[in-house]
Amino acid sequence: MKTITYKRYEFQDDPEERTAALSTFVYDIPYLGACGIFPPRHIFNAILAEGGAEGGMGPGATWAPFAITKEEYHLLVDQIRHLDPATLGDKARYTCIQFEFDPEFDHIPDWESWAFEVCKKHRDAYHARRSGS
Repeated sequence: MKTITYKRYEFQDDPEERTAALSTFVYDIPYLGACGIFPPRHIFNAILAEGGAEGGMGPGATWAPFAITKEEYHLLVDQIRHLDPATLGDKARYTCIQFEFDPEFDHIPDWESWAFEVCKKHRDAYHARRSGS
């Protein structure tokens, strides 16, 4: 599995350089998924190609832009499906909910439209899982 070197930003703290497996890295990127749903490869690669952001008034993460192949994506998805993010401890920040997948929206070409449609369907369930109800 690919390892990623990146910087993690927190509000009013110096950036911290980190190296993590891709399956851990995805749980350390703010706003990667939408309502707990992991993005399809074309949207994931668009996010990776941007190189992240420092976050400003909130958390952020930056990395050298890159993309993953279809095979790497399938391996990553398999790892995420079997990974309990709670086991990552302080290696990642966003581990309260395991990513899920919904291919119903994979045809949507851009992140903003994808996230909007995904959250229309999954928002209530996502908030229920976050609150433990």
